[in-house]
Amino acid sequence: MQSTKMSTNGGANTPKPSAAAAGTSQRRSTTPPLTQKLVLLPGMGCTPVRSANFYGWLERAIETDERWKTKFSLTLRDFPDPHQCRESIWLPFVRDELHADEHSILIGHSSGAVACARYAEKYKVKGICVVAGYDDDLGDAAEKASGYFDRAWDYDAIRENTEFRICFAGVKDHLVPIEVQRRFAKNLEAKLVEFPKGGHFFSPTFEELMVEIDRATSSSSS
Repeated sequence: MQSTKMSTNGGANTPKPSAAAAGTSQRRSTTPPLTQKLVLLPGMGCTPVRSANFYGWLERAIETDERWKTKFSLTLRDFPDPHQCRESIWLPFVRDELHADEHSILIGHSSGAVACARYAEKYKVKGICVVAGYDDDLGDAAEKASGYFDRAWDYDAIRENTEFRICFAGVKDHLVPIEVQRRFAKNLEAKLVEFPKGGHFFSPTFEELMVEIDRATSSSSS
């Protein structure tokens, strides 16, 4: 889903592959990191990534906020094929270049939300955060061409490969209907965090994301 609105300030918008990954290349074996690794998968057209939506704000918040700077680290990179977001290019990039593994939490926005869910179908990750996510091509030609919607979803594999799943949905989203976001969250058996006045999460401030991640990781480690 095209998510190219660029913004740098503003108010709140309030390897171990699984069996499904047979035949894919092995990721490097890792030990748990000292800080919890977060990996951001951006929306379609969001390049340069640090100037888009809430992404740069998130990086700065993690680096400076006393609540998070000693607990989390963020991998934030420009993605190849940013305007088509093809699955055949993005998932290998996340695996081989960003080294998302069983200790990583994926944060996906819009098209990136779809990508992070498909990634969790194939590989174990600690958790996924789906921001403005959807489970069909929404009648959009670019989404159809991306390759994510050529087959049915294996929700069992996603649930097996993740310790937690959180969906963030804007009720006023003009790109992804709230009914679609709710359906995706239900099928994922994810915690759903709705924003009654929220849109497509273009605005930089998104503190609720880190609050929910902090809560989820504290629960999973206790």
